[in-house]
This record gives sequence, structure tokens and C-alpha cells, in this order.
Amino acid sequence: MDYTGIKNTDDQLVTKVREMLAKRGARGMIGLQRIFKIMDDNNSGTLDIQEFWKAMNDFRVKISQDECRHLFALFDENEDGALSIDEFLLAIRG
Repeated sequence: MDYTGIKNTDDQLVTKVREMLAKRGARGMIGLQRIFKIMDDNNSGTLDIQEFWKAMNDFRVKISQDECRHLFALFDENEDGALSIDEFLLAIRG
């Protein structure tokens, strides 16, 4: 199924990612850190938009590319174009 355009609210997008992570067993901090390392394909310690998009697809989160970019921007608090582990944890755990 091909998704185009932003169809979910910010809360719905974050909830989808949280549910995906929970299904993968990432309920605590250690589990989330483990998932982050799996998502970080180039071992840079951060996620770029391509790694984030790949992870959303690998984990079968049904969002469009536009929604993925929007979600990435929500998570990227310092707006440097990369998600640090701290930004990721803050976005997921609150």
C-alpha cells in the first residue's frame, strides 16, 4: 500500500512509532537504546533522515515519506538534521 501526504496528527505519528518499538520489545531505556543502535546503520551515534526512513519501513510503520520527514523534524529538537540518542529517547519516552 502506498501512502502519500500527511494523514496523521503529531500525536498519532508518535504513537505509531511507540507501538512499533513496544512490539519490538523496546519498552525500557535499554531496549530503546538497543533499537537506536540497530537503526544507526553507519554507527555515527546519530540517525539521519535516510536511516530513520529505512527503520520506519523495516519496522513496518505505515507512514508516508512526508509524515516521516515531519516526524523526524519533531524529534530533531536542535534542528541539526540528525537525531541523537538523547533526542530519540526524549521523543519516545517524553
